[in-house]
Amino acid sequence: MRPSVRYLVSLIVGLVVAGVAVSAADAPGFLPVAIAPLYAATTVLVLRHRDGWKRLFRFGDQRWSDRKRGALGGGIGALSFSLLLAVSVPAGLVGIGLMLFGQALTVADYESLPE
Repeated sequence: MRPSVRYLVSLIVGLVVAGVAVSAADAPGFLPVAIAPLYAATTVLVLRHRDGWKRLFRFGDQRWSDRKRGALGGGIGALSFSLLLAVSVPAGLVGIGLMLFGQALTVADYESLPE
């Protein structure tokens, strides 16, 4: 994917998610402002390293410890997201965005390692 298209798509994703947060927010604040760059940066990383993401979702020979780690991470992420969403929609969106951003950075770092 060309970088210009990748950045345009990421900008649109960031603005749409921020728009949802602003429309669902009860009170104005600075938290929805943080959503657009967070989701835009995450989208750029995911689109740039989409082959690494595809490798993550392949089912192959998975060890039991890998499954337990995935279940633990998913459970903690879901609990934290639901509690942040109970506080406010923008807080929940920032929480899930930060989790996705961390995963995108990890995939990008893993792909940059020499084989």
